[in-house]
Amino acid sequence: MTSLSRSIHTGFEPLQRAFATYLKETKLYPGLTLDCSERAGRLLLLAEHKAPEAGAPTVLLKDLESAFRELVPTVGLPDADWAAVDALAVRVYLKLKAVAQPYAMHTFTWHPKDAVQVIFPATAVPPAIDTAVDIEDAAAGGRPDDLGAFELADVGAVDPNVSATEANTRTDSPGLGFSDVALALPDAAVQSPAGPGWGQRSQSWARHGLRSLRYYWSYGLAGLILVGSGAFGYALSRPCVVGSCDRLAQATEYYDLAQSTLVGNPTGDDLATAQADLQTAIDMLAPIPTWSAYYDTAQGDLTRYEGNIVFLNAIVRAQALANEAANLSQSPPHPVERWVKVHLLWQQAIDRLSTVSVDSPAFDYSQQKLREYRANYSAIGRRIVAEEEAEANFNTAIQTGELARQRMETANSLAGWQLAAKEWQAAINGLSLIPQGTVVYDEAQAQIRDYQGQLNRASSRSTLEEAGAQNYHQAVQAARSAAAAEAKGQWTLAVTQWRQAVGSARQIPADTILAAEGGVLLETYQPALANAQNRLRTAVALQTLTTNLAQLCEFSATPCTVREDASQIRVVLSSQYAEPLRQAITPPAADGTFAFTNQLNPNSQKLIEQIITASHQVDRQVAVYDAQGGFVARYRPDLGGFIRN
Repeated sequence: MTSLSRSIHTGFEPLQRAFATYLKETKLYPGLTLDCSERAGRLLLLAEHKAPEAGAPTVLLKDLESAFRELVPTVGLPDADWAAVDALAVRVYLKLKAVAQPYAMHTFTWHPKDAVQVIFPATAVPPAIDTAVDIEDAAAGGRPDDLGAFELADVGAVDPNVSATEANTRTDSPGLGFSDVALALPDAAVQSPAGPGWGQRSQSWARHGLRSLRYYWSYGLAGLILVGSGAFGYALSRPCVVGSCDRLAQATEYYDLAQSTLVGNPTGDDLATAQADLQTAIDMLAPIPTWSAYYDTAQGDLTRYEGNIVFLNAIVRAQALANEAANLSQSPPHPVERWVKVHLLWQQAIDRLSTVSVDSPAFDYSQQKLREYRANYSAIGRRIVAEEEAEANFNTAIQTGELARQRMETANSLAGWQLAAKEWQAAINGLSLIPQGTVVYDEAQAQIRDYQGQLNRASSRSTLEEAGAQNYHQAVQAARSAAAAEAKGQWTLAVTQWRQAVGSARQIPADTILAAEGGVLLETYQPALANAQNRLRTAVALQTLTTNLAQLCEFSATPCTVREDASQIRVVLSSQYAEPLRQAITPPAADGTFAFTNQLNPNSQKLIEQIITASHQVDRQVAVYDAQGGFVARYRPDLGGFIRN
């Protein structure tokens, strides 16, 4: 590509003034200013404005491109370089004034032939030129009457003294195409717009310039050829048809620039720049027609460029997919459906990077990104598994919790409460498996707190019920042992077992399932304990009395015996003790009691004391008989004395 001036800003003042007027009159965007510069053969247009960013930057950039295409033919470029190039790369940036980096960019290619469409629009072409008359007028040295205010000298390079043959020689020189002739305009036709309506006046300038050029062509053979043979003119005007083909070298420059940009670790902006450069190279070679001598060479380069841009497009698209996946992954947790979408985006990005050939300069970069994307793909896959497992565990735990709640509402036994506690614990265990960072984690933690309270309640009730059941069974078992001991006359053991039975029954907790049955047991066991205690006291007293009497009557002719009847204790004394006892009893008092005289010997006195003690111990009366069965006396503990009946 023919490079513009190496200066940065010099020479762009007319274009900048034209843009300033255009932006002011059209009010394209509030506060928008535009600065022009050139770097590395590329024209840079920096459009700045205050915040905020434009809502539709693409539309604004397209509008600026359209304005450029209309303004350049009327104001030109520095040092007339714009007329020498056959393709000009233009890049437009949108930037906020307070920010260093632009937020939007647009690249396009401008061809000088585009100026023809602006200055000579299709709707403004006049009727066909009568070339024969024009040539005759030129030979006579005259000029048409409708030339207006323009002199022939204004047209440029035409000398009225030059013959038609010489003019033909000049206009038919190699490399002079349609664009070369079309751009030879008078200075008045390329001035900046002066005020409102400049767009409409540019159409008028185009028609006026066409009339001037019409008579300029009338002095040369080239005008006759181009106007008289449109098809031939079109064929010659195609790129790389006449003369050399600079497009091949220019496209190579863009291609090499793109290749160098992709080496190493390019950024996203580098990829976009390389993509734009490759597209520019392709756009420069694509118009070369089949009848050009450079067509085959151009097609070979074009195939190579298009193959490279396919790989580059794949990388750019992969990065776009990766960015979309990364954005969707922000601020987790997310539901499974979203992670699946992110997973698919990473897979699509991987698929595109996998198409990059090893011959591409961006191959190493693509491999680096491929490793990153595959790692992200695997990580998202684990996220999906974690979310699915978390959701499954959560649903199972909720179902188990509902079942545990129903168990508690209907529990009527220890087994029921124990089962409810186990199910609450199982629900809590399931919720505890849900990892942090999943969608249901917070809800699972709330459920754990609720379920823990329910578990505590069920466990406490289960503990109480277990204690009640254990005490109930212990009471029943002790009562059975007490009854067995009574049957054997083992009153000491019976009292011990009845006491244990009563104690266990009393320890059954209130508000438990067996509390009512424990009350029923107490109603039975407490009287049984009292009876056993009485029987034990009686047995002890009788045993003591029997032992003592046996000792007293050891040397008597008849033994002394003790026997328990249903209503009393029957004591049979030998005559040695019975008769003195009968004689010693005084007559009964008014209440029926009587006392003893002092005629009893010490052994008889001791015998009487033992009978009295035994009667009070068992709280029963003791009847005394002699060996022949004769009644002697009866001791009544309620009266505290003996009676004779």
